[in-house]
Amino acid sequence: MNLTTPDKVKQSSRSISKNIENERIERCIIEAEQLYIKPRIGDALYIDLLRHVEADDKTGFPSEYEKLLSGGDYVNECGESCTFMGMEETLNYYVYAKLIKNFDFNVTRFGGAIVKKDDYSERADIKEKLTMENDALHTADIYMDDCLLFLKTKKVPLFKFGRAKNRLKIQIIGE
Repeated sequence: MNLTTPDKVKQSSRSISKNIENERIERCIIEAEQLYIKPRIGDALYIDLLRHVEADDKTGFPSEYEKLLSGGDYVNECGESCTFMGMEETLNYYVYAKLIKNFDFNVTRFGGAIVKKDDYSERADIKEKLTMENDALHTADIYMDDCLLFLKTKKVPLFKFGRAKNRLKIQIIGE
């Protein structure tokens, strides 16, 4: 079980083809949860959220879990109204970013990578793909920061600030 589903990914975030195989999306969901969600909220809360998503009876879980997953409005420690998109939408953006980068490649049984093409489409070049991926990751990171602020404000049990994201890039300018 995961915090989102392939169908929710297809319906949410940015537009993606309805024809992408669910297995590809499920692999991206697993990777995104392990790389971006679990390290930021801690193992204990991540495991408990998975149990909450699987459970038919939601009693016994903190009431904040539903709002954390779906987003909404709340009042912060200063009495100010806040709104956030929720963990599910955050995860959907992380999955979208992974799909952008890895969508059109297939690995053959001989270990080579092939790219699917047809007569009616043109592949985006690597710069366009990286720009789209970075934009999706930036959006997801902002959504995640809002989720973390909600968790901190509401003092959700099991929440521990995890490792911070690290996407430091060093770029050489000129030659």
